[in-house]
Amino acid sequence: MSRKPDPAHLLAMARPASLDRGSRVSADDMLAMATTEAPEELTRRPSRRRRPLVTALRFTAIATVVAVTTTVLVRSTDSEVAPSTPTLARTVLLAAADRIETANPAIGRYWHTTGQSFAVGAFGQAPVGKVPEDVRYRVACTHETWIARSERDPSWLVVTAQSGEPLTRADEAAWRRQGAYRLGACEGAAGPSVGGVLPAPPFASRLDDKRHPEVSYPMVGATHVTTEEVMSLPTDPAKLKEVLQAWTRRAGYVPPTEQSLFFQAASILSGLPTTPKLRAALYRVLANLQSAKNIGTIKDPLGRVGAGIEASGEAIQIIIDQTSGELLAVQVPDRTGELTSWTALTTSGWTDARPSLPKTIT
Repeated sequence: MSRKPDPAHLLAMARPASLDRGSRVSADDMLAMATTEAPEELTRRPSRRRRPLVTALRFTAIATVVAVTTTVLVRSTDSEVAPSTPTLARTVLLAAADRIETANPAIGRYWHTTGQSFAVGAFGQAPVGKVPEDVRYRVACTHETWIARSERDPSWLVVTAQSGEPLTRADEAAWRRQGAYRLGACEGAAGPSVGGVLPAPPFASRLDDKRHPEVSYPMVGATHVTTEEVMSLPTDPAKLKEVLQAWTRRAGYVPPTEQSLFFQAASILSGLPTTPKLRAALYRVLANLQSAKNIGTIKDPLGRVGAGIEASGEAIQIIIDQTSGELLAVQVPDRTGELTSWTALTTSGWTDARPSLPKTIT
């Protein structure tokens, strides 16, 4: 297991290296790779062919869906983002809290999300007896999560599409020397992730794998928690902050920082079971952070327009729909502004339906 990375790096790389199944690099190494400049033609973002837009998504059909409540995140039709003068982050976050608090409070059997993610990763594969060469790669992934409210039900990550390619010519050469194996992963700036060599999609991966507690989900920042603990979080911002700080200490990080609170809130908002009142409380916790900064009206990786908020000094950003108050995306830019990791949600909400799983289970 790799050493524990700094909390500020954890969300940037989605998870510690020990939690990326099959990964052979630490979170710090991946952060360094993501911020190291490569030749211009090789550091471009994935083309639209490799990173399909949300309008082209096709998810696994679920014949028996009985939705309790679902938030649909509609893509903006604006072709350009109008210039704006950022107001205080506190103003933006409190307004989002007021909007989201009025959403339907009904809950169901599963918290179900759909979305896309992108990340830079690394993996090496070699025959027994030989030392593998790490191949740096970029991967795009279309996925859905089914987080069970009851621990009696399993929770799942379902990958419906993915594409990967070596990051540089040197990485491609190392990849070909080792047999040009399938490059695949499903990881991003927040939410569950798996790494290494994966089967062709569609496939499903058990999230609450009690046989391997070090990779079991859910997590809030660096802390392993239960769904019951998440559902029991207080909706009073002051009490909620106290619990999140206690969770940070539980993970071994003392003292808690504003950056740790920021990525804890982002990890809950991006993929864990919540109620409208809890999401509103999380925004109010962020609104009270002195380091919270409004970076203005920006587009998320899927082209949707929202309010961008980041923790000053950290390359971690959340993008909020200003109409509904819902979280659109979590993303990590490098020093040049190029995105090195992101997760964008297309739908999220409670349902009583059961997941329709593909035949392949990892």
